Amino acid sequence: MADKDTKEEIKRRIDIVELISQYVPLTKAGRRFKARCPFHEEKTPSFFVDPAAGLWHCFGCAAGGDVFSFLEQIEGISFPEAGERLAERCGLTWRAGRGEQAQVQRSKLLRRAVKLAAEHFSTNLHKPSGQSALDYLRERGFSDDIVQDFGLGFAVDSWDELLKFLASKGISVEHMREAGLVKRGERGSDYDVFRNRIIFPITDAAGAMIGFGGRAMDPNEPAKYLNSPDTPLFNKRQNLYGLAQARPELVAQKQAIAVEGYTDVLALHQAGVKHAVATLGTSMTPEHLKLLRRYVDEVILCFDADAAGMAAALRNIELFEGSDLEARVMVLPEGTDPDEFVGTEGADRFQELAQQAVDLVEYRLEMLFRQHREQGVGALARAARDAVDVLRRVADRTRREEFLVRAADRWGRGQPQRAASMQAALRMELQRRTSRQRSSSGRRSGRWDRSFITETIAAQAEEGNRALAGLERELLAAALESSEWAEQIFSAVRPEDFQVTEHHAIAQAIAACLESGQEYEPQQIPHQFSDQEGTYQLAGELLLAEPPDDLDGELLEAGARKLRKHRLVGGLHEEYELQTEDEMGDSEEEKVEDFQKLQQQISQLVESGELTHDHPDYQKYLRIMTSFHGKGQFEFLEHPSAIGVDTDSQVPSGVRKQSSDEEGEDEGS
Repeated sequence: MADKDTKEEIKRRIDIVELISQYVPLTKAGRRFKARCPFHEEKTPSFFVDPAAGLWHCFGCAAGGDVFSFLEQIEGISFPEAGERLAERCGLTWRAGRGEQAQVQRSKLLRRAVKLAAEHFSTNLHKPSGQSALDYLRERGFSDDIVQDFGLGFAVDSWDELLKFLASKGISVEHMREAGLVKRGERGSDYDVFRNRIIFPITDAAGAMIGFGGRAMDPNEPAKYLNSPDTPLFNKRQNLYGLAQARPELVAQKQAIAVEGYTDVLALHQAGVKHAVATLGTSMTPEHLKLLRRYVDEVILCFDADAAGMAAALRNIELFEGSDLEARVMVLPEGTDPDEFVGTEGADRFQELAQQAVDLVEYRLEMLFRQHREQGVGALARAARDAVDVLRRVADRTRREEFLVRAADRWGRGQPQRAASMQAALRMELQRRTSRQRSSSGRRSGRWDRSFITETIAAQAEEGNRALAGLERELLAAALESSEWAEQIFSAVRPEDFQVTEHHAIAQAIAACLESGQEYEPQQIPHQFSDQEGTYQLAGELLLAEPPDDLDGELLEAGARKLRKHRLVGGLHEEYELQTEDEMGDSEEEKVEDFQKLQQQISQLVESGELTHDHPDYQKYLRIMTSFHGKGQFEFLEHPSAIGVDTDSQVPSGVRKQSSDEEGEDEGS
């Protein structure tokens, strides 16, 4: 592995905002930048980048780290590969360890092979051997600018022309095969995959070359279009043609137009519709939606008005219903594709059709009803049955009801009685299917099953620990926000007050920084733990956390005070002590020696099966928990005195305050 100094130098040289912006559109948010997370579904941005600290973190899925971890996760590569790419980007040499060297070298050679092939294809297009391909592109109306912007090229009609070229550049046949550029024949010899084809280079979102598509020049060639096979660099289910070129307009429009062909993308971009992308010989996949969701809120699917288009719509309903992307369908006249349509009708007419696009579910229902309307007796039942197949794919009940009503109205065609009949038929069929599904799902456990009670007790026992950890995180995040808040917090608490190991370490680092007398630089705190992955990531998360709008000195003071007071079970003795038997009354309720024993008694009752909700021990347990804990401003459990409850009336008998400033002792619950 490269030495620590090299990694730190890479972090200093790489602009993390610039790097991440190649994959995700970032917007300024104070001293940070934010975006919707590229690693999970979300509508509200919870992904933050701090350029000063060189860190990123998502508060939705908890992913986070530095430039290395981002490139690893977004590209699905190893740490050594990420290091090699970043080092190359900033002009450094990445010295991989002995075990990593082969992997890094392999990745580097594959990327070099694909890049050299793209340059070679582009050169071929402008040679005499590529004149027929260039003439074809010009006949199709593609300008020299489009040819250059998309890096179009030509693979000559030869079995080994590319193979020989790459070999002359030092690329081994094994790496050519692995990059999908040559293939081993039945007789054991290797040959070029792309021959006598116009080449459409395919890049990733950042513009790096990863694969190719090729259109046959020979009209008798059985495979008109051919894509690179899946390789370590390229997977057709995870990439979209034209994404790098479309990215600026995708971000500006918040909308993507998804088409099916390379030339469709070229024609639309040339006409000014620059937010068009294409799938690569597959239907839309979850990976495609994940990719598009980084940039847009809506996808318009451009289909032909034929059976294939309808089938594609049905496949995509469930896919989009499971995503937070909106999906609409624009239908072109039958027999035309986007390339032809924009060439004859123009970009304005294409944009008009895009604006008239209908919801994906509504489109499918409309197509379905067209099939059934003229089928005579029994058509209503068949239409209802098929429509329910579509409606059941809509998970949201409100949306499903809206589509049900609209579908019935379309079936009715202005006849209220006909629409009402369809509405009733749809509801009946939907209810029948839902009831059948429920009946086969099995019986749920009763509320007072022993397993349910055990889980409940365990959850309540852990609740206080989670609450305390949450308070610690809130205070540390505030301390990392400004020196003023840090000084206020650490004048009231000590690092040893933080019980979670990682929190304690971060608190020590903050306190040491404050005590040093030097300028307070919270952005440097996470880097003190660069060799402790868990603490490093947590410190980065806390640094990037946005404080609540209403957070002020008073709330911080209250939070610091709560941290000193709130000790659950084992730590409770610091603020409370149990009365002795002589001090306690004779009632059965007052004879519990301590809280742990009460928990043991409850556990025994669970084991014996005697615990019920109204059992006095269980009720007492709940009263004690309620006395000590309640939800507060910091989203943690807090002492009742902090929320305006009379503490003396809430702390149970047998427990008294130890602090010297109390005015009186408990007189009972």
